[in-house]
Amino acid sequence: MSYFKQYRPTSSNRMPFVVLNLIILNVIFYVAKILAHNAQNLDLGGLLGLYHPFSPDFHWFQFATSMFMHASPSHIIFNMLGLWMFGHMLENVWGARRFLIFYLICSLGASLIYLGWETWSTVQFLNQYGDGWALLQEYPPQTPMVGASGAVYGLLMGAALLFPNTEMHMMFMMGYPIKLKWLAIIYGVVELYTGYQASAGDNVAHFAHIGGMIFGFILVQIYKRSRNNFY
Repeated sequence: MSYFKQYRPTSSNRMPFVVLNLIILNVIFYVAKILAHNAQNLDLGGLLGLYHPFSPDFHWFQFATSMFMHASPSHIIFNMLGLWMFGHMLENVWGARRFLIFYLICSLGASLIYLGWETWSTVQFLNQYGDGWALLQEYPPQTPMVGASGAVYGLLMGAALLFPNTEMHMMFMMGYPIKLKWLAIIYGVVELYTGYQASAGDNVAHFAHIGGMIFGFILVQIYKRSRNNFY
């Protein structure tokens, strides 16, 4: 799937502590979701996913739990692959504590940007039928956001900023190497475009991905005070 060039961390651990435990937690939550559905027809994704704050199903703990819930096998597989690919690079450089803070803040930032966009776009749509803000409070969005994608996009941004010239071989590039800085730009542009052009059947939280990248960018600027680039 990929390999790294010019990546020279202070530690060469391919599965560092926080990355490993985050993957384990995500897998545990996913298995629990399947078992709860099969045993008691309980929808953990609906309970632990992040709803709009105006929804009666919203709870504050969903900001923490939604990042561990995934909708399908492919959803969790690709997110965990991204968590490992970019996460082990960053944790080996920053250490466990700083990396975990980065991951959690990117996830929270992704949720906040997503909710902000969802609120704005829904109000604009409902304005066609009256007072959009009042209608939003009466008819809030009812689809929960789930997944670690926002945090993973933050990791992509972090890796691209710290290791901009590191090359990766990705399947969608037909085996040709691509530098991380271009990979982040491509994904960012695609998410912006698809987010603005999202159709009614699009259930991907594109602006959560953008939010993760934004917060990842901000945090790296803070972290880079002592060192500009890692290669």
